[in-house]
Amino acid sequence: MMKRYVTLWSILLLITFLLSQTASARKLKVYSLPKGIVPGQLGIIIFENPDLDHAVSRAKCTAEKLISWMKSDVPILRIEQNGKQVWTSLGSYQSVGDSCIATFMAPTIFQAGHATLFLVNGTEPSIPYPLSIVPKAEVKLFKVDGGTIHPLANFRLIGDGFVPEGFVDEKSVRAELEGNIGLSKLSPAEQWTAVNHRIMKDWDKLPEGNFLYIEQGGKSWRCFVESCGITPNGMSLEFTAPPDLQPGPATLTLGIRMNGAEVMRTAPITANVGG
Repeated sequence: MMKRYVTLWSILLLITFLLSQTASARKLKVYSLPKGIVPGQLGIIIFENPDLDHAVSRAKCTAEKLISWMKSDVPILRIEQNGKQVWTSLGSYQSVGDSCIATFMAPTIFQAGHATLFLVNGTEPSIPYPLSIVPKAEVKLFKVDGGTIHPLANFRLIGDGFVPEGFVDEKSVRAELEGNIGLSKLSPAEQWTAVNHRIMKDWDKLPEGNFLYIEQGGKSWRCFVESCGITPNGMSLEFTAPPDLQPGPATLTLGIRMNGAEVMRTAPITANVGG
């Protein structure tokens, strides 16, 4: 009789545990996905916040390697196409009230056509959501955050459809220039020019990345990305403005490099340069 009670009690405990696990890892609703995305491109996903009591904010645009995904404190993605299945983590991630906005990268192994995305919270996948893999990237610049840029100051561009940033070791570049030309002895404007010129030699060797072109009064500059993130209004890229910009309007265009070549440029936007 005692064994029967112990067995029954064990079963009840197991059922309680499984129900609690299911409740904490419920199916989440996906609110928004890109209309079309090319393999290797970043997209924005908006979905139901799985944990209203704890705000989460991460700045990286690149997905982390999934070593033990069941222990992840944020949902992950499972994307399927023609029998192929890829698990991937989210990149930039920000909770905003009862919703979350995040970036993800379309798997590079997929082809143009229909795919299916699942948002996985713990061990529980969401209902399937259709995703369109397209052959041509569509990238847009929306605005300069704050509307105005200033020479030698950081500024952010807001847009959509960027690609993950290739790695350029700015610290090593500065150390190299310090040994070669005494970088720290130069003026801030001369330092910007020297670092930017040197980094562009490495930047052009990267297989993928985002490149900003600035034009004003017949002169042009190209700036490398210093950080990538996400805002409620879209993806963000951060740059340092050239030192010799003049007060007035300037034209900004973003170039997108994929598979070792520049595949497109955005439509230009106009920014105001402050004094």
